[in-house]
Amino acid sequence: MNATGTLSRATQIVYRVGSRHSSEVDTLTLEPDGRATWTSQGRHCEVQLPPEVYGDVLGRLAQYGFKAATGLHGDAMADYQHEIEVLEGPKKKSRCTLRLGHEFGTYLGDAPIGMKEVVALLDRVASRVESGADLSESPDALMGALLRNIDFPYVNPHGEPGAFLLIDPRGQVLAASSLRFALPHASGLLPFRDGDRFGFVRAGGEVAIAPAYALTLGFSEGLAAVKLDGGWGFIDVRGELVIPARFAAAASFADGLACVQLGDQTGYCDRAGAFVPAPPQASQLGRFAEGRAPFRALSRMGVPAWGYIDRTGQVVVPAGFDYAGEFCEGLACVQQDDLFGFIDVSGAWAIEPRFTDAGDFHEDLAAVGDSGQYGYCDKSGTAAVDFRFLRAGNFAEGLAPVGVGAKTGFIDREGRMVIEPRFDLAQSFSEGLAAVRVDHKWGFIDRAGRIVIEPIYEGAGPFGDGVACVRKFADPRPVIHTGSKKVIINMSKKT
Repeated sequence: MNATGTLSRATQIVYRVGSRHSSEVDTLTLEPDGRATWTSQGRHCEVQLPPEVYGDVLGRLAQYGFKAATGLHGDAMADYQHEIEVLEGPKKKSRCTLRLGHEFGTYLGDAPIGMKEVVALLDRVASRVESGADLSESPDALMGALLRNIDFPYVNPHGEPGAFLLIDPRGQVLAASSLRFALPHASGLLPFRDGDRFGFVRAGGEVAIAPAYALTLGFSEGLAAVKLDGGWGFIDVRGELVIPARFAAAASFADGLACVQLGDQTGYCDRAGAFVPAPPQASQLGRFAEGRAPFRALSRMGVPAWGYIDRTGQVVVPAGFDYAGEFCEGLACVQQDDLFGFIDVSGAWAIEPRFTDAGDFHEDLAAVGDSGQYGYCDKSGTAAVDFRFLRAGNFAEGLAPVGVGAKTGFIDREGRMVIEPRFDLAQSFSEGLAAVRVDHKWGFIDRAGRIVIEPIYEGAGPFGDGVACVRKFADPRPVIHTGSKKVIINMSKKT
């Protein structure tokens, strides 16, 4: 990525980060020739990185309009303050300060587009410098590791984003696309809005349930949460109210239970509408899967942590994890002391925490990471696919997307590359197709790696229930040629 545009005269990038609870400020400085220094609590580290690192960071700052994004953003009470400063000479500098909360590896809080992702990239560069960068890596391999799983947002050059569409497996646009629809599409029905009311339509455009609801979350397990004047209830696919609207809030069904709020109590309701209260100490609840749901509460040490409850609302695994995922194929991914492992439904360790990153089990294999390299393990914790990828997605239909350098391909369960890495990004297969990105455009391939839906979309989701949601690129704004070498862009709305 070239360092062009309004930052073409930049001479230095300075990144500072500090906790609201400490006066200490850590500082990363990047020079155009690749020199990088890191100072932290009296320590000083200096390494020589490839100049491509500086160029990539500067190029992304230019891409996301860094100068226009300067100023202070976020909540003053956030956990950390991140400051990005670009110098363009001895007396000219631009600064963007982000106040963000940190939770589970994400950055929470308001920030200009692209800046949270730049912060994530700078944090990784700082970590490399502090630990001593591996200079034996090629620039491409180093940048691939630094950019792993950071999904920089696409910037639409035409301003407003394009329209969402529903397509079938042949890529044909479905009639419901002309309506103001919302996801998910499940049980053959799709929420849509008419005026200030929601109803449900079939993908072919036929209205199945007339608009009568103030809000809906769509169907899940044959029932849909809908908001009426009296509160939230649930309807079936015929539009009949099968669980009365008596809840102050409601979520979708999962594993036969839906999270709801009844008066001042939070808990779950079953398909008959019976209410199961959550433990009184729970401050946050997750979805049920395989008879367990994660909950957040104070641990024995008095710090927020995660545990699990059963279908009766009883605590079966006390709160003690930094992170707790949903159960999948009998095991749940949890984090303890910065490492990931897996537990069974009783809370016993099935795989001791030893991975720096991990995903859920799918088709008896889970993607796991070790210091920036990814592979797959089986349910005994044994490596089934060696740690040699920069990214690793879930197995589905016998294949999994993996990152090799800056590209993504697909492997089988033995780790053999069956679809060569030629895509920018890729999702797991679903209903025989996988969404892939080529030159910032999304399309779909089949299991042989053939493109069956051309990459022409700004975004794309997986196929489910026979349809996929895609997003068109916005139409270009009209250009008026004046006869001179100058071109005037008409910024008014199209007529």
